[in-house]
Amino acid sequence: MKQGWEVKKIQDITKVINGYAFPSKDFESTNSIKSIKSIKITNVGVKKFVEEKDNYLPEKYKSTLQDYKVKEGNIVIALTRTIIAAGLKVAVVPYSYDGAFLNQRVAALIPNEKLINQRYLYNYLTTDDVEKYVLANVNTLMQPNLSINDLRNLLIPLPPLPEQKRIVAILDEAFAGINLAVANAEKNLANARELFESYLNNVFTQKGDGWEEKTLGEVCSIKHGFAFKSQFFSTVGDYVVLTPGSFYEQGGFREQGKKTKYYNGEVPTDYILDEDDFLFAMTEQAVGLLGSSMIVPEPNYFLHNQRLGLVQVFDGINWDNDFFHHQFNTKYFRRAVQATASGLKVRHTSPTKLGAISIVFPSDISEQKKISSKLNVMNVQVQQLETIYQQKLTALNELKQSILQKAFTGELTKREENV
Repeated sequence: MKQGWEVKKIQDITKVINGYAFPSKDFESTNSIKSIKSIKITNVGVKKFVEEKDNYLPEKYKSTLQDYKVKEGNIVIALTRTIIAAGLKVAVVPYSYDGAFLNQRVAALIPNEKLINQRYLYNYLTTDDVEKYVLANVNTLMQPNLSINDLRNLLIPLPPLPEQKRIVAILDEAFAGINLAVANAEKNLANARELFESYLNNVFTQKGDGWEEKTLGEVCSIKHGFAFKSQFFSTVGDYVVLTPGSFYEQGGFREQGKKTKYYNGEVPTDYILDEDDFLFAMTEQAVGLLGSSMIVPEPNYFLHNQRLGLVQVFDGINWDNDFFHHQFNTKYFRRAVQATASGLKVRHTSPTKLGAISIVFPSDISEQKKISSKLNVMNVQVQQLETIYQQKLTALNELKQSILQKAFTGELTKREENV
């Protein structure tokens, strides 16, 4: 630690406000001038604030719960939901939420301006050191939570206030170019995927001569999986139980690594899958999984579990797996699947409901293969571009973290003083 610096707990340099558990019946779906906004965990994105429209409270809270009100520029932190996956969710309250109230599981940090610069504090909260602290202290018994006491006890290196301001100025200058590069890489990443999705949708909406339109139920049946007993699940074994988590949201088989479920009980032979078997995810275990499809990569190893639908193509129907796999990843097909779903917390569909969805295809199998081959090539090219842009984003984030590490050990200040 550089001479003149201290280490303080967050509670010693800020006022820590924990959110209030507002009754759900008091939330209003209106933007009436007589109502005031609340800040929920869904507002706090990773290092940014997400605007919401239908997130209001009655006027009565303005006078009764002043201790839970925040101002523009205050730092807010989500203490639950995706903490483990995304790290600490920290954001700055925008002008449009000035005077809003904190809902439960959201905390605010109001700095003592005589001790700490607000932007110095925000920058520190985005460091890997804080992320490690969060992961080490998060409670995962029910859902990932960081306690308000752990937040209060978070340590921060604290130079004198003038030095804090110099550090912020250096970071602002350094991050301006990095943030621009990140924005460009993110835009290119999105454009690459959007270009492929646009072409994909055009293929199946502007069908050519010799194409047929039928319901899925007219070309195949969809078989329910078997309810394998959880007491026989294991971390090793001869068979892998497929689950909705075995699917990518954009379709395809996902290797689950340590989350792989092996099965050591008695296995019904009718539910041992063959290579190239075609499956649907019929439960939305995560956003985007409902209706996702996969092609089984190898024989006699994977088990057909419940909530997965196995396609069994009728005799006389030409079916190229890749062709239909691409079609089932189109936006219009996924919207149709969503329209069939039921359930409030976890949405489900069924073989019967899937069977009612319209599909289009050339009756000639060679034409299906020709189209799917072209789409496969394009998809590989897009994935290569995505890998390049993702690697660039990773490198930029590592550069940013390196600069932050130097900033909070006094190295950037030294460099400035030597100029």
